[in-house]
Amino acid sequence: MGLPPWETSDSQLFALVTGANSGLGYSAAARLMDEFLISPSTSPNKHLILILCTRSPMKTRFTISRLRGHLRKQAEYSEFATKQRAKANAQGVEYHWMETVQRVHFLGVEADLCDLKSVYALADRLGNGTVGSPDATTIDGLRLPHGSPGTQSFSEGMEQDRWALSQKPGSTGAQRSWGWGLSGIRLPRLDVIIMSAGTGAWIGVDWPTAIRLVLTDLKQALTYPIFKVAKSGGVVKRQSTYQPTKPDEATQPLVSEQESSDEPPLGEVFCSNVFGHYILAHELTPLLSRPVSPSSKFGGKIIWIGSIEVLPEHFSLDDMQGLKTSAPYESSKRLLDLLAITSELPSVKRIADPYFDSSNTVTAAKSHDETQLNGQTGSVKPKMYVTHPGVFVSDIFPLHAILSMIFLWMAYIARWLGSPWHTIYPYEGACSAVWVALLESDELEKMEGQGQRKSKWGSATDIRGSERVMMTEIPGWGWNGEIESSVDEARRKGRRRNAVDPTKEAKEDFEIMGGKCWAKMEELRKEWEGILGVWDKVK
Repeated sequence: MGLPPWETSDSQLFALVTGANSGLGYSAAARLMDEFLISPSTSPNKHLILILCTRSPMKTRFTISRLRGHLRKQAEYSEFATKQRAKANAQGVEYHWMETVQRVHFLGVEADLCDLKSVYALADRLGNGTVGSPDATTIDGLRLPHGSPGTQSFSEGMEQDRWALSQKPGSTGAQRSWGWGLSGIRLPRLDVIIMSAGTGAWIGVDWPTAIRLVLTDLKQALTYPIFKVAKSGGVVKRQSTYQPTKPDEATQPLVSEQESSDEPPLGEVFCSNVFGHYILAHELTPLLSRPVSPSSKFGGKIIWIGSIEVLPEHFSLDDMQGLKTSAPYESSKRLLDLLAITSELPSVKRIADPYFDSSNTVTAAKSHDETQLNGQTGSVKPKMYVTHPGVFVSDIFPLHAILSMIFLWMAYIARWLGSPWHTIYPYEGACSAVWVALLESDELEKMEGQGQRKSKWGSATDIRGSERVMMTEIPGWGWNGEIESSVDEARRKGRRRNAVDPTKEAKEDFEIMGGKCWAKMEELRKEWEGILGVWDKVK
């Protein structure tokens, strides 16, 4: 096929986004693309390679088609395009929007995070196989006629189908620069994983409590809601025979209804929000451990998507998978805080280090001989970060359209009352994850004290809706692990009412709990490696 179109550029950014077809995942991909292009620190010759992960090929095709349309709008019609056109005119040259488009490339992959076999298969494909870019789609995500613009079969003079997602061909004369028809691509490394896929398992609202709290304390009620009702005890289907035919068949209602088997139960929310990603990131450490250049001291970034609303009481080590709790979503997000924040602390490092060891993966074992032949033996440990999107209107929570509109307006009121956390829309919510993804690693490490003063980076806005990134208080850890005698008002803004200042004892308990969580997660990972027999094929 020849060289990929980015091979001649001076540098590239390879980013994987899970759950990319909707909500926060799609917004993270779109925002990553936008900020990559408009950032003054980005070289004009640098390329972005976005690997979009969804649960089905149709969703992947549709997502990439939407993103291509978003990219064209950004490159040709946006405020950024206007500035670039003015800059070019001042230099006596013409601005060509296609040159901007040619710096962004889309690749598509699929996996179901509640199907661990598909997670291992995805890691193997990314690490040892090849990936490509699917054809453009109709507005319903269906295939276009043979020869249509935006397909591998593109023919000169073929008019765009009337039902195409984009009526503007865009790819004429420059198919490969748009990403159309890319295939057989081997990834040299991964610089970023944004793990935004997940589920909440919510089934409704405790309306009496919700109405009472909204009427008496709207800002707190909408920032730290305690009225959401979730399904408890949901488990994924048996992994050794996992063959879901429909999206809603991926889980079973309750752990008590699970058929007797030799497999231990695996929590639905836990697997979707934490464990599936945990395995994926571990298996991708061979790609994440490859530095941008031989002189670079930094590997890739593993970015978790947490939540602002979690409390210590939401999580129990004895129920790490959240099978017994009435708040499985909050339990999973508290676990993310514990894992990410303690990942580099001296007291936890010994336990967590095997997870970041690229040679300790099935992916590396399958490519060991080839890796040795290519001389790619140097590696740099990837880093783990946690962010959260603030509060935005999402279809992850089951609300009627009218109720969603009411919530939208109440979220605006909460913002006007001074809440910094009501981002309201997923694009604004993606601010913190994209900021962490694009910020230079050395600068980020300085801010986090080389991993010893890690923070939870939250998406925030001012009263006018201007986005920014803020440190977020984590119960037991504080804002960055420092025990402060006083906290400035800027940090206190948006703080949970009745929050307790961190103490030395609370911080020690947080570290101890983090170490225990890492130990149990590693034990669980190895247990499921044995259950699935993932090492058998290697041997």
